[in-house]
Amino acid sequence: MLDLFVQALVLIACGLGVGVLASMLGVGGGIILVPFLIIAFGLSPSTAPGTTLVAALFVAMASLIPYYRQKPSPIIPKAGLLLALTSVPGSLIGVWLREIVSNEETLRLVFAAILMPIALKMLFAKRRGKADRASEVGSFDLSRVSRARIGYSLIGSLCAGILSGLLGLGGGILMVPVLNMMMGLPIHAAVATSMLTMVFTATSGTVMNYLGGQIHVFYALTISLGMIVGAQFGPRLVCKINAVLLKQLFGVLLVLPLVQMARLGQLWLDPSGLDFLMVTIGNIVIWLVIVIPVALYRTAQSRRLVKPAEELVEKCDQPSPE
Repeated sequence: MLDLFVQALVLIACGLGVGVLASMLGVGGGIILVPFLIIAFGLSPSTAPGTTLVAALFVAMASLIPYYRQKPSPIIPKAGLLLALTSVPGSLIGVWLREIVSNEETLRLVFAAILMPIALKMLFAKRRGKADRASEVGSFDLSRVSRARIGYSLIGSLCAGILSGLLGLGGGILMVPVLNMMMGLPIHAAVATSMLTMVFTATSGTVMNYLGGQIHVFYALTISLGMIVGAQFGPRLVCKINAVLLKQLFGVLLVLPLVQMARLGQLWLDPSGLDFLMVTIGNIVIWLVIVIPVALYRTAQSRRLVKPAEELVEKCDQPSPE
């Protein structure tokens, strides 16, 4: 009983930390939680993704409340619901592929190739104009988005759903770039709206995983408890981050799944793929080797640009207690 209690505390603490990060960046947190559950608790590679998708569902639902209470709310319901039309069937396809495909190497490489230019664009994002968060969110009009951009966005949403079901991610790792780059939402709105779409994507994938017996209920619920708490802080913290920095942080995170899907850590430290711990260590080291030089370069570059402090902060108006 004591061992179970300790496990629950560790899982809740982990869920809390990941929940803050996930709700800030519009992702489900599976990119961190899947390796954590496999390495620390011995879950199988087939059960861990389904378990973390439950946590992604809870963090998405929990974060919608604080995002909705912000003034103006960065959630764009029409955009989120529109993309759910393809992300949901995509999630079901992803779960189905995970069950029948014994070697998903080709699929991983395809997604890695898709994520690479997106990660580079996010990492090297630049400030354009002086519009603040409130005016950007308020000025977005879905009816002004061309049919071609909407079509590309729906295809991107389908891919995000497949990625979600296949790898146990919430889908936000691809959904946020789709909303921001293809549909044209401001990055703060893309992050919040991604959580709305994720509710539907993760729900469909979770139902499929449950029917297939690929969810460990204890781990799923205890991590979700921490994620729910963490989701109350992420939306508040993201209010203090300007659009450029938010894109760069998302780019930093995006490099990690790119490295994992390309299996770079495995190729470096464990070509056989039998030692998951060594593979994970290799992925993290390669991730750091990529993002640290970029971070240093961006820091040095930003010091050359002198900007008034008020231009670098885009605050959200939080509702005051009555």
